[in-house]
Amino acid sequence: MMSLANRRRWASRGFTLIELLVVMSIIGVLVGLLLPAVQAAREAARRAQCTNNLKQIGLAIAGYESATRCFPPGAIYYNSGDGGANSCSGVHGPRAFGTFALILPQMEQSAAYNAINFNLASGGMNGQWGGLPAGAINSTGLALRVNSYVCPSDLPTVPSVGDGNYYAQTSYAPSGGTWNIVAYFSGPDCWQQDVGNGPFDDATVYAPASVVDGLSQTIFVGETGRLKNDPDPQLNSWSRPGYYAVSARFDPTRETFRPQGFAFEVPRINAPIMQGDYPGGNDGFGNNGQPGPNPLPPGTPWPDTSDYQGWLQNIPIYKEYGQWGFRSQHPGGAMFLFGDGSARFLKETIDLTTYRALGTRKGGEVIGSDY
Repeated sequence: MMSLANRRRWASRGFTLIELLVVMSIIGVLVGLLLPAVQAAREAARRAQCTNNLKQIGLAIAGYESATRCFPPGAIYYNSGDGGANSCSGVHGPRAFGTFALILPQMEQSAAYNAINFNLASGGMNGQWGGLPAGAINSTGLALRVNSYVCPSDLPTVPSVGDGNYYAQTSYAPSGGTWNIVAYFSGPDCWQQDVGNGPFDDATVYAPASVVDGLSQTIFVGETGRLKNDPDPQLNSWSRPGYYAVSARFDPTRETFRPQGFAFEVPRINAPIMQGDYPGGNDGFGNNGQPGPNPLPPGTPWPDTSDYQGWLQNIPIYKEYGQWGFRSQHPGGAMFLFGDGSARFLKETIDLTTYRALGTRKGGEVIGSDY
């Protein structure tokens, strides 16, 4: 039997170095096993919230259709009462309102919607419109951050310049299909006016019956979150569709043109940002008149007035222009809203032919159920 003195000596001697190292090693192993589970649980929660966001947007689009018998337009660049649109300035400058601005009442944001003067421009690059300070007039409604427009995986992020809030107003964009309805055009107008092949278009609306491929087989909205190694501290606006040289404001040597308000199923999901997406020249779309680091293939000039459907040429580089496609901070893919209101996660390894078929509204493609 241990004496009282021995018990006191045993109790007071503490841990040896080896015992302490063993305990720390065990704790380290347990933490190493626990962290992936915690991260996976957090990602699952973020993805669930992203799914809810897209379903809320889907309900809003359905509510808009119920009230108007058609889905909202992807963009309203010009109004028929503007007297023509052959100039990018003055009263003929683009109004540039997007889908997410038009469905604000259905998103329970009627106050913000009522604060917007849709007779003026949405602001941004068109600070003045018809002699009026459109940007300032519409800032109350358009500066709002709608929680359902932002995926939690996009937060926390770099604060936006000027307002100190968030990297982007939205993590999502309507689907423009596979024809480039933003950067290509077929006439003297400064904005593309041709009809695309996706469910959302410029100044054109579609009824459910127009989605011949089936609502459950057509992507309506997808994620357009942050890109890896993005040079821009801010990017997406839910109010202003268009084509902007965003990064030039912060680093002219890394100038990258990109759309807002639309995304397309031509680049693969989660493709990286590609700089210099058009060759340089006297048009001001290059770096001091020189080709960008990754210009488009020869024979694709800016502005391309030939064939905006030519974006589907079998040229591998088109798969890599991530700023034109859908992307997310979720590992391995991105979330998408389909026309029937369902939200699904599509892997970035999805077959590109199948993926592009999901982007068209009446392509007549045969799509299996294994995507």
